[in-house]
Amino acid sequence: MRFRFAAALALAILPRAAGGDDYRLEAEEIAPGVHVFWGTQEGYLSSNGGNIVNTGFIVGERAVLAIDTGPTRLYAEQMIAAIGRVTDKPVRTAIVTHHHPDHSFGVKPFKRANARVLMHRAAWALLERDGPALLQFMQTLLADRWTSGTEPSRPSGWLGREKTFDLGGRRVRVIPLAGGHTPGDVVVFDEATGTLFAGDLVFHGRAPSVPHADIPTWLSHLDALEAMAWRRLVPGHGPLVTARPELAEMRDYLTFLERVARDSAAEGRMLAETLEAEIPERFRGLAGLQTEFARSMNTLFRKFEGEQFDASLAVN
Repeated sequence: MRFRFAAALALAILPRAAGGDDYRLEAEEIAPGVHVFWGTQEGYLSSNGGNIVNTGFIVGERAVLAIDTGPTRLYAEQMIAAIGRVTDKPVRTAIVTHHHPDHSFGVKPFKRANARVLMHRAAWALLERDGPALLQFMQTLLADRWTSGTEPSRPSGWLGREKTFDLGGRRVRVIPLAGGHTPGDVVVFDEATGTLFAGDLVFHGRAPSVPHADIPTWLSHLDALEAMAWRRLVPGHGPLVTARPELAEMRDYLTFLERVARDSAAEGRMLAETLEAEIPERFRGLAGLQTEFARSMNTLFRKFEGEQFDASLAVN
């Protein structure tokens, strides 16, 4: 009850976003003490307020650990309130799985609610560098009624190696797997239930985003995730994963992206030609496919084109 009162007080003294929009966050308990707020399989839209990400929390006997802080100040405030409707245990720790804004722009409200917010140091370096531009982008897409008061915020501390948190009768491991999806990813594993929060190292039923990715490293991280003793996996985007073969679609799609971009650059094609590449039938049901494929080719083709240019200079 003390935490619920403190959370309500913290929310009361924070400025409200114009329009009083409501994310209507309702946690689903997917395993004893493990809860998820499911995001939509859409892009950033004014109709969804940027609620496209899966966030969650794990409840121990003494404390709560939250996973990701959401895309806006308003989301984070409402997430904290929604946690308080489930448990009176305090949110002592919030883990940010990487720097992308849908996962990291709610840091400040969690800090104001006395949670220790942790992320990979490389994630903060990117958020510090790109945060203002990313915020402007989100403000354009979502409008002020959702984004008012949102700003990138420095975490309370850093994650550079595996760390175990004792929530009281419950051990939660936080494991860095950096350099794949982004330079600073971490995953969260609840030992009691075998639940893995994979962040954006896993997209399920949705085309993955690759602007900061190294795909070969990412694929090796998927190997590491498959080898872990999880019973259920919460992806950063998409529905719950309950069996390892469900990861094959994403693995194959990333391999397809890498091959198309690399082959196009090696064969001297133009980016416009690369964007017209035929997408295999098995991937055509992925949410956000057309938008993400174009973004991916723009990023990967330019990377491989640059490598081809550098190689030609070395030869000459």
